[in-house]
Amino acid sequence: MNTVAAPAAAPPAAAPPAGYAPANLSLHGVRQLRQARLDETLAKLAALNIAVPPVQYVTWIGDLQQGDGGKGAMVDRLGPSHQLVVRTQGGDNAGHTTVYTGADGRDVVIKNHIVPSGLRHPGCIGVLGNGVLVNPERLSDELAAFSALVPDIAGRVLVSSRAHLVLPLHRLVDGYQEDLKRQSAHEIGTTQRGIGPANVSKVNRIGIRVGDVADLDLVEQRLRANVQFFNLEQSELARNLDWLAGYRELLLSLATDSHRLISTAVAAGYSVLFEGAQGPLIDLEHGIYPYVTTSPTAIYSVGSGSGVDLSSVTRRVGVLKLYQTMVGNGAFVSEDHGPLADRLRRLGAEVGTTTGRPRRCGWLDLVHAHWAVGLNRYTSVVLTKLDVLDDFDEIGVCIAYQRNGVIEAHFEPEHQVLMECTPVYRYFPGWKSDTTGLHSYSQLPVQARELIDFVADYLGVPIGGVTKGPRDSDILVPAGSELVPMLAGASPAG
Repeated sequence: MNTVAAPAAAPPAAAPPAGYAPANLSLHGVRQLRQARLDETLAKLAALNIAVPPVQYVTWIGDLQQGDGGKGAMVDRLGPSHQLVVRTQGGDNAGHTTVYTGADGRDVVIKNHIVPSGLRHPGCIGVLGNGVLVNPERLSDELAAFSALVPDIAGRVLVSSRAHLVLPLHRLVDGYQEDLKRQSAHEIGTTQRGIGPANVSKVNRIGIRVGDVADLDLVEQRLRANVQFFNLEQSELARNLDWLAGYRELLLSLATDSHRLISTAVAAGYSVLFEGAQGPLIDLEHGIYPYVTTSPTAIYSVGSGSGVDLSSVTRRVGVLKLYQTMVGNGAFVSEDHGPLADRLRRLGAEVGTTTGRPRRCGWLDLVHAHWAVGLNRYTSVVLTKLDVLDDFDEIGVCIAYQRNGVIEAHFEPEHQVLMECTPVYRYFPGWKSDTTGLHSYSQLPVQARELIDFVADYLGVPIGGVTKGPRDSDILVPAGSELVPMLAGASPAG
């Protein structure tokens, strides 16, 4: 009987050398791999039933002052015409307020510090970009608080895996630093939310990012480095490690590659709304140093804090309060120390959303507002809190400075220079009538229009709208404003 021997088993294939590419992986194949990743990214939007709009808007809401002009309220108004609302800088030292009429006819007030504004609208996803400093305790608390108003909000917030965390040790150090400066009369007046020290950790390359919490050994190593760098008690290591472990699951569930998500969404035609925090006067690079925040606040923060190409941000909407306010210390050329400040503070409810401190007040300073326009290149400006001025006999506007006997209209963001300046005012007659009940821009009193037109001419930027109250509906929009299509008929024009 003839038999056939079984063939010998083939030796196992040798592992390909490092750097080896399969022969069938072409450039077309590489592109297919990239497209698959992009499709995977867009699937996050599709899973939330977020559709590509017929018209795309890529918009930034910024401030022309220190940051109290009403950016959060504007973001909320424009939220329905955008699919992504993105924070790109700052942290929970920001304070944004939204007011709208609820289903029961009563006002609903939302005060957010870290969660992006506008998420009460269905179809809006909130993203905290890589440039945001994230306090996970604040994030957790706000998501829990807002869930009563927006039950699905936790499923519509994403956080960059590369965003740095604000820890209890950072807030501890912030308090120490302010105490020392207070003793030497150089107090900045920070919110003491730990933002400055968190940025120090970030720049010193010992920061802990959202994605890092997946590796607890790495987290412990970085915490140890922070405790040593800030010369803290060793007990802070265990305290901060235990605290962070309590938010680990939340952070990892929200973590995403925000740069890929935002850039892919823009390329696919989605509308993206970038929500600024603070304002140019306290920008780290261009503001009145050292009375600045430790994060960027100008338009360039959108690129650095999200990774998007700034040329795609075609609408830059600035908010400008029609009088001046400030929280914290530092030069304030048009500040009033008498009855005017008290009156503005009372009528405008001028208390810091984050700090709870009464704001310093005075007449509108157009000198630095013009400088802010040059820095951020706004495409339109929304003037806010017109109604606060309804009962004034006359309204002052600072149009130049006097320094050492010389009149100049150039703004130099140098603290000592500004301390030597006094305001040169132009006064406008008040309208002495209630604007809160107006329904269209054309109904504004002649005197109010005179003031508004002067501001537009001085700044060289069209007025996109005027607010006459805190509610989302309290905005009057002129015909031809770039806001008209974005407001989608929510507010009257003309």
